[in-house]
Amino acid sequence: MVRILMAALAAFLMASPVSAQQAPSAAEFASAGSMSDAQISPDGNYVAAIQNVEDGEALVIINWRTRQAQAIQVARRDRSLFLEGVAWKNDNRLLFWVRQRIQEVSTGLGTRQREDAGETDVTRIYGVNRDGSNLTQLFENSRLALETLSVSLIDPLEGDPENVLMGTWGSAGFTLYRVNVNSGRTSAVEDAAWETVDMLVNRDGRAIMRIDALPYGSGYRYYRRPGAGGRWTVAHEVRRGQGSQNRDFSPFAAGPGPSQVYVAARAAGEEFQAIYLYDTSTGELGAPIFSQPDTDAAVIGINPADNSMIYACAETQRYQCRATDPRMQRHFAGLTRYFDNRADFSLSSVSANGQSWLITADGPSVPTTYYVYDVAGASMTPIGQRFPNLPRASLADSRVVNYTSRDGVALWGYLTTPSGEGPFATVIWPHGGPQARDSYGFDRVVQFLVSRGYAVFQPNFRGSEGSGRSFAQAGFRQWGGVMQNDITDGVQHLITSGVAAQDRICIAGISYGGYAALAGAALTPDLYKCAISIAGVSDLPELLETSRSDAGRRSALYAYDQERVGDPSENRDQLIAASPRRQVDQITIPILLVHGEEDTVTLASQSERMHEALQRAGKNSRYIQVDGHVYHPWNGWTTRNVRELLVEMETFLNQHIGEGRQARTP
Repeated sequence: MVRILMAALAAFLMASPVSAQQAPSAAEFASAGSMSDAQISPDGNYVAAIQNVEDGEALVIINWRTRQAQAIQVARRDRSLFLEGVAWKNDNRLLFWVRQRIQEVSTGLGTRQREDAGETDVTRIYGVNRDGSNLTQLFENSRLALETLSVSLIDPLEGDPENVLMGTWGSAGFTLYRVNVNSGRTSAVEDAAWETVDMLVNRDGRAIMRIDALPYGSGYRYYRRPGAGGRWTVAHEVRRGQGSQNRDFSPFAAGPGPSQVYVAARAAGEEFQAIYLYDTSTGELGAPIFSQPDTDAAVIGINPADNSMIYACAETQRYQCRATDPRMQRHFAGLTRYFDNRADFSLSSVSANGQSWLITADGPSVPTTYYVYDVAGASMTPIGQRFPNLPRASLADSRVVNYTSRDGVALWGYLTTPSGEGPFATVIWPHGGPQARDSYGFDRVVQFLVSRGYAVFQPNFRGSEGSGRSFAQAGFRQWGGVMQNDITDGVQHLITSGVAAQDRICIAGISYGGYAALAGAALTPDLYKCAISIAGVSDLPELLETSRSDAGRRSALYAYDQERVGDPSENRDQLIAASPRRQVDQITIPILLVHGEEDTVTLASQSERMHEALQRAGKNSRYIQVDGHVYHPWNGWTTRNVRELLVEMETFLNQHIGEGRQARTP
């Protein structure tokens, strides 16, 4: 057992405001962060969190009233051990997740070697007392410890003081187990399919919904169980992207009744996603229990005592929650005033009596910060933050910029600027996906660039999620078309409104944002002075061919890509015209390409071949391959990888649009 009081955490708990005389370094922006995944105990007296320490990550118990912190376990990086999450079972017992390489099977937090081991990451769950005693690996001393690839917590069984339900994946597929958190002993509850990835369990501990993955990550099939002992029946199927963009059906928690499940769904003919109670016995949606007129519903909070909904949230330009109880809503209003419009907040966890809330706050200039809110006293106590080494004075707030597309559609994006008045040297930073969106929150790349004196604009173009069915579908087969035009129109608005210096604009992005950067260089070469593509697509026909060869011509994944990107036969000319690699002759600006060596989402060959095509055409191009087990950003990227990327971006921008304004100071 490890007992240490970490200086970094203690300093935060006792800190006074920090002054900054200069912008933080690239290394500080690239750091892995300090605290994550904080959860409050059922009695409301303690907070458990994951804290970065010198040689790894520590499971920390914080008495938030006395401001004392104690690390009870440490996962060491030199043993390829990483803490993934933490949850309280009761006032004294916790569960925590450890990710590790399969050849290292943990006993305590040590390791023993297996001769037949591979290199696949696995997840294990441990139980431990609040003081660090009685460390128990769940499934230890069982053949399951060797045969199971990964485990997950399916249900905490609120009414059972000792047991939880866990799912395992191994040589036999998925099995649901009842597990004693003190002894680690297990008993099988039921087997499911090899494709099963999750189950939802009602308050009686009976699985009423099953979630199976479709091949090649192409989506999910949801099954319902009509009653005790009933057969599984297909309830719904969602292809890849629909769960996050179209949001037609996404179950996420058991409801108050024995056959009820909360689902985020878009009913037939509806434009926006709402929250419903779905009846697994009949397969029917009830009336919506939460909806918003102009955006998709996002999240709800549930009372674990009876699975009733206590609040619901939606995200438009800001993230906002509404409580079902007027008294709770008054506290929400007070918290909104407390953060003074600089950050949005959410409830990470709540004590059993509802009087202590673990609040997570996040905003452009407020990196994720944890507080305990005492309901009775309406008082806030800071617990820790994600990036304590980034002084607030060096970070900038964002504001919403509204503009209109060339065809009359109302659009908006987030603008973050350094101090002073424009026009600024500006970086256009479109999001990935494209079935995603930018949110009002901390983005370390954005803040790094702003700290170097650049304005950064993040447009939510058509095809982005969260703004309804029509807005999302308007981006289908519009790579290089409407989606790109929306970005271009945003840039023109910044120029005419005096924000962006016309001759000092660069476009950059990750994944789809990387494609948009290259498309900007190829399709609107006079608008930008440079482009940075990180893990971006350069050739659309090649993207579709990779999808077809990997998943199969008749696969759901390939059908999804055809629907969103285009059909290589029907839309061949359009796809070629929208492929930057096929249009290198139109590119007149310097290009920086960055790609992870083992990226499986967008193959590194997309950047390699783009670089080769640019060189053959005599263009200004630089390609950086990030070597090692580096996948799609930020999977597998080390602190060093991120730091080097930020330095390369700053150097490239300085060369081609000039140094930004003086870094922010107090």
